[in-house]
Amino acid sequence: MLDADKRAIGAAFGAAASHYDKAAALQRLIAERLLGMTPPGLTGSLLDAGCGTGYGLSALHSAHPDAEVFGMDLATGMLQQVRPHPTLGGDIERLPIADQSLALYWSSLAWQWTQPERAISEAARALATGGFLRVATLGPDTLRELNEAFASADDHRHTRQFPDEDSYPEWLSAAGFDAIHIERRRFVAHAATLRDIIENLRTLGAHVIGDGRRQGLMSRAAWRRVDDAYEAQREAAGLPYTYDAIFLCATRA
Repeated sequence: MLDADKRAIGAAFGAAASHYDKAAALQRLIAERLLGMTPPGLTGSLLDAGCGTGYGLSALHSAHPDAEVFGMDLATGMLQQVRPHPTLGGDIERLPIADQSLALYWSSLAWQWTQPERAISEAARALATGGFLRVATLGPDTLRELNEAFASADDHRHTRQFPDEDSYPEWLSAAGFDAIHIERRRFVAHAATLRDIIENLRTLGAHVIGDGRRQGLMSRAAWRRVDDAYEAQREAAGLPYTYDAIFLCATRA
């Protein structure tokens, strides 16, 4: 059974499915970089875990025409947008997939909504010996500018918190992975206003924060402090917001 946080995440992304792609420019850039890290010409079963609306799934299918490529997502609303590739509903922390059945486990910007150690353990279970892990997730500097602006108003969490890359080598090694390579890269986009950034996060379904979030509404004075603090960070292209991407590459030993 899914816990309340998982249900909230699934509902948020399901509700965002029909308009997700219009707001997902950074997500596509990160997926494209992860695709470039994926070995060519694979055969066997390839999984896109947390496939969303199918952007990466379609690219994987094109790059590996002799493989059986399928997607999985927690949000049924997302899966309804995926055509024509096969998909199934499921939780990354409890894969509905047989042991040692995958040649590639691929996932772009889904692990940040999981307990990473559980996701790693399940990926290791499902991958055959010699199978490849390719994952893009988010690090702690994600939305750094937004967090700094909110810190001017209160001490509550306003975005989800993510582990840094130093945690992953031990987790991956303990689960049975070797040939571990980790890359961290920051992707920065710009928006005209703070409201545009908040609306973008809601459009992407990425506003589910978990424990520690503010329970009540912020006052107008508090919002003005946040807006002023963010305006102090304005650049020529607009208000910056960062996605701190962590790329994980490993092989199942």
